[in-house]
Amino acid sequence: MADSLEYVRNYYKVPAKKGGRVVAYGKPGVITGGQGQYVLIKLDTLKHANPYHPTDGIVYEDSTDGR
Repeated sequence: MADSLEYVRNYYKVPAKKGGRVVAYGKPGVITGGQGQYVLIKLDTLKHANPYHPTDGIVYEDSTDGR
């Protein structure tokens, strides 16, 4: 069975990968893993990661299409 981030990449067509930099609702952070259909993101200002929907308010740093 595929891991959560592989599922997210394939289903939502986003470049979600562990260690990837993102901006979640205007706040910078890093992807720490996946949880089902969600991306776990640790914001730079927080100690723990939280689940986010991969296409709602997330900008992937290495994305070329703005998602």
